[in-house]
Amino acid sequence: MDNLDEYLGGRIILTADLKPEVLQYLQSCGGKTVPTTFKKNDKLFCRRCLMKLDYLPIKLQYCRHCINLGKLPIDGQLLITPTTIGYPKQSDYLVWSGTLTANQKRGVRELLMAFEKHRDHLVWAVTGAGKTEMIFPLIEQVLKQGQRIAICSPRVDVCIELFPRIQKVFPNTTVGLFHGKSEESYQLTQIMLATVHQLIRFEEAFDVLVVDEVDSYPLAGNMMLHQAINKAKKKSGIIVYLSATPPKELLTQVRQQKISITRLYQRFHGHPLPEPHCHLLLKPIMFNRINPRLRMKLQHLIQNKQRFMLFFPQIPTMKSFAKQLIKLYPSLTFVDVSSKDDERLEKVQQFRDQRVQAILTTTILERGVTFKKITVIVLDAQAKEFSKTALIQIAGRAGRGSDSYDDEVHFYYQYYNQQIRLACSEIAYLNQQAKK
Repeated sequence: MDNLDEYLGGRIILTADLKPEVLQYLQSCGGKTVPTTFKKNDKLFCRRCLMKLDYLPIKLQYCRHCINLGKLPIDGQLLITPTTIGYPKQSDYLVWSGTLTANQKRGVRELLMAFEKHRDHLVWAVTGAGKTEMIFPLIEQVLKQGQRIAICSPRVDVCIELFPRIQKVFPNTTVGLFHGKSEESYQLTQIMLATVHQLIRFEEAFDVLVVDEVDSYPLAGNMMLHQAINKAKKKSGIIVYLSATPPKELLTQVRQQKISITRLYQRFHGHPLPEPHCHLLLKPIMFNRINPRLRMKLQHLIQNKQRFMLFFPQIPTMKSFAKQLIKLYPSLTFVDVSSKDDERLEKVQQFRDQRVQAILTTTILERGVTFKKITVIVLDAQAKEFSKTALIQIAGRAGRGSDSYDDEVHFYYQYYNQQIRLACSEIAYLNQQAKK
C-alpha cells in the first residue's frame, strides 16, 4: 500500500485520485467522503476552497478558483482524511540556548494564555522584534500536548527562511516545508511550514495556526485564503497572527475584544528602528543614465564596499537601471530579483552569503528576509506600488543586527506624498512608544 503519511492529517483529496484500497483504508481509519460541492442560499460552492462556483460554457463544470491545486469537477467526491493522530513523546522538545528580552517574555506569557483559553491572538511587533523566537515556547507547548501546529505565510521566501530555524530548535520533531515550488510531496508532520495557499488542501487539521505577514500580498483582502485559514484549523484550535503592520480588520477585532493582542514596539537588541532619510530628486532616477544625486550615493557605497539593497516599483525600471549599473560600475557585483524570476531564491542566497555587494529588487523582498550590515534605498518612493505598509516593511530590512542597528534607510522620490509621510511618521511614532 502507498505511504499513508502522504494522505493523513485532514487532507482534502479527490477520491478519483486514490487507489481503491487506499481509499477504503482511509475511510476505515475515520476519513469521511463528501461531495465536491455544497449548496447554500440556492448557490453552489466548492467544498475545497469554499468559493462560489460560476457556470462555465463547457460540458465539464469545475471550480476555477482552486484550479492550481488540481481540477475539481462539481460532480466528484472528496475524501477528508483523519486528523486524530498520535505523536511520539519526547524528553526535550525545544533545544535552544538563546534568551528572550523582557518584552519578548511578556509576549510569550500572553501567547501561552491565549493558547490556554483557546482564543485567537495578534502579535503586533515592529520588524526585527524577534517574533519567531517568541513563538518557540508556544510551539513547545503545542507539541507537549500531542497537538499539531502549522506556521504559514503568503510568501514562499518567508517559509524557506524559517524552515531551517524551526528544524534546528525542534530537532526531534517532524517538520515539513510545503509550497507551490516544493519538490517534495506532502508528508504528515507535527510542525508544518507552508504558504497560505497550501491550507486550501486541509480541513480541521491543526490545533494552532500561526499566520505570519498577515497583511502581505496575496493574503491581504483575499477571501479564499482567509477562508482557507479558518477551515484548516480545528474547531477547538486557535489562530495566531504575526504582523509589523496589522490590517485594520484585525485591529477592529482587537477593539471589539474578539481577539487578544501583544504589542512590541522595540527590537530585540533594544535600539530604535532606522528612520528614513528623505531625498527629493528634481529629475527622474534614469536622468543622464543615472540621476547624478543618486550616483553620488552609489559611488560612496561602492567605494566603501558597503552592501546595499535597491528597491524599485516596477520590473522594467529595475532592469533598465541594472544595465546602467553594469556600464557605470563594471566592478560592482550584484543580482536583481523579482516575482517573475525563477532563480530568485538562489540569487537571494548569493546576497545573504555576501557573494555579491548589492541586490536590486521589487517589493517581493519587502518583508520576510533578514540581512545584516546593509544600506536600504527605495527609488521612486512616491510610486503607487510603495504603499505606507510597504515602505515601513522595506525600512525594516535595515538595522536588524545588534552589531548593525544603525544601518541607513534612504527614500528617493520626485515628489513627497502621503504614503511617504505616513510611513516616516509611523516609524517615528513606534520609536517614541518604545521609549515609554
